[in-house]
Amino acid sequence: MMKVETGVTSLRFQLFCAFAICVMCSANAQTTSTTANARQAPDPRSLVLVGNRFKPLNYDEMTPEQKIMIDHLLAGERGGARGPFNVLLRSPEVGDLGAEFGGAMRFRTDIPKDVSEMVIIMTGRFWMAQYEWTAHKATALRNGVPPEIVDAIANGKRPSGMTPDMEVAYNFIDELLTTHQVTDATFKAAKDRYGEKGIVDIAGLSAWYCLVSMTLNLDRYPLPSGVQPELKPLDHPLPAIGQGFATPIPGAPSLTTTTSTVNGKKFTIRGDRFKPPSYQQMTSEQKTFLNMALAGRGIVSSFNVLLRHPEAGELFFALGERVRFHMSAPDKLRELAILLTARYWAAQYEWLAQRQTALQAGLGEDKIKAIAEGRRPAEMSADEETVYTFITELFKTKQVSDTTFAAVKSLVGERGVVELVISAGYYQMVAIFMNLDRLPPNTGEQAELKYLTAPLP
Repeated sequence: MMKVETGVTSLRFQLFCAFAICVMCSANAQTTSTTANARQAPDPRSLVLVGNRFKPLNYDEMTPEQKIMIDHLLAGERGGARGPFNVLLRSPEVGDLGAEFGGAMRFRTDIPKDVSEMVIIMTGRFWMAQYEWTAHKATALRNGVPPEIVDAIANGKRPSGMTPDMEVAYNFIDELLTTHQVTDATFKAAKDRYGEKGIVDIAGLSAWYCLVSMTLNLDRYPLPSGVQPELKPLDHPLPAIGQGFATPIPGAPSLTTTTSTVNGKKFTIRGDRFKPPSYQQMTSEQKTFLNMALAGRGIVSSFNVLLRHPEAGELFFALGERVRFHMSAPDKLRELAILLTARYWAAQYEWLAQRQTALQAGLGEDKIKAIAEGRRPAEMSADEETVYTFITELFKTKQVSDTTFAAVKSLVGERGVVELVISAGYYQMVAIFMNLDRLPPNTGEQAELKYLTAPLP
């Protein structure tokens, strides 16, 4: 994938950056003013980060970009930098954007706190992320999730006695993570209970904590002193639904398309379960998000879904712009990580959108075909073999062995390792939104991925 930084593309990126800076400043101003009323931000030099495979950094040795990320974290709702942030500091520009998106999903939604914390611990249970589970189990209990429901989730069992709000969200996340799809009945129940924005909030929250879990497990992030891991390895960490990953797209997709023109720019929005609005139907916040998208990559895959939460959508697009065009990891290896993610999620639209980019980045057609068919490609180069093993091991086992970690770190360095995980994690979020909407391939394209029980060998 060529990175062009001149001419029209450079101007477009500058305009996009201007929008993205406004979004970041607005989000930081909102969270800073809210938290400033309650407390003083901690002194960053007193911050003690924690890590295992990634050495904890101290403030005075950080780069300016790393200090900006830390300052934002301390001034925001979190008021600290526990969990994945010592790892994400290795790529601070994208880590800062990711933290802002995660903050919007965790702190700035209308989902009841007991429901949102249940979603987080379900995600942590699925990934067997011990630190995430420990931290959010306590938060879930404080926010009203009954202990018996927490214990059932820890043991991979469906809880009894859930409130209607909880049961709708539980069914939604269970289906999403164990089948990579959501049935019509479950989607309708979530829409009736929470609305379209609520669906985006629940899915986005779980998607963010999937990335958090990937990062924590990659680092083997330590538990607090004296705390023992609670989660046991299970074949089915959440109750398996239907055919598991072999579950095809449910229901009968019905594509809707709207075309509008704004300031001489004609654009088309496509959607299925999320019906695309016309420009005249958009709120002022949605129009701001639209202008940001048009100044950047344009109206792409997840835009229509994220219109339901335009603040989060703007942050998500800013994150995507960084992931897509401004990472240090080699393009070919990053595209391999993205393709493996699309294959894992059977994300048909995402797969077709990325396969041509992967070809241009240097991945061979025979290797792409093997991945599509659920086979390990033959005759991979040493760098391809390393990244293939790294990403498939992470998705399949939810862990990364010492041998695999050492190999990928030697290949691309700490920053490159983190950027590969972020690339996979970001496009996992894209896959989640696309599969929820059932967005079909573009006209003239045919779906290439079969629905496989074991999509990554």
